[in-house]
Amino acid sequence: MKGVLAILLALATTNSWAAELAAVRVDNHLGARLQGTSLPESFGRDLTSGLTSRLMIRLTLHQAARELRARSVEIAIRYDLWDETFTLTRTLDGISLDTATYREAQQVIRELQQITFSELFPTSGLPADVELVMRAVVLLNPIDRERLEEIRKWVAKNNKRSTLDPAGALGVGDASVSSAIMERIFEQYTSGADAAAVWQQTLTTEPFRLGSVPLESR
Repeated sequence: MKGVLAILLALATTNSWAAELAAVRVDNHLGARLQGTSLPESFGRDLTSGLTSRLMIRLTLHQAARELRARSVEIAIRYDLWDETFTLTRTLDGISLDTATYREAQQVIRELQQITFSELFPTSGLPADVELVMRAVVLLNPIDRERLEEIRKWVAKNNKRSTLDPAGALGVGDASVSSAIMERIFEQYTSGADAAAVWQQTLTTEPFRLGSVPLESR
């Protein structure tokens, strides 16, 4: 089960980054911009590991405590060992938005430091005279429930003792995995989440009114 161990190692060594979320408006749609990201120092190296790196972003629009709209975005980055190129693919609710190819890892990182989703919510039907808030829950390399169950079975089978060092790195010996990693992931599922990750961040815009969001060109 080398693939499972690789996933746990990758999750254990992931650091968080700071980001900001702002509402944008393009034509007749309300969108979002994630900017100011500061990716982990190891992220550039991780991109060439052979594993597909994934960001899953759930974007929701709220009026007070009421959720009005929701969309799910996934950004997948795959490194082609033969061509030595990076392919970045964005999907919205499972439908492909666009695909781009880059030669350098730094180009991918710069692209992720300012991400714009321009057509999330049609403005028709949205209240124009009340305050709205947009929220984004961002997960790095999330694991779905089916994959989590596979990992849990593997951990149960290989339940030799392992530890996390003070810096948070995973100590692995004789195919053992720290149960602390599993606990951090499983807590998210017990709270009702459909996907979980050791690193996640929730971002919220400042309250805004639809008419106050500047109209941007494509």
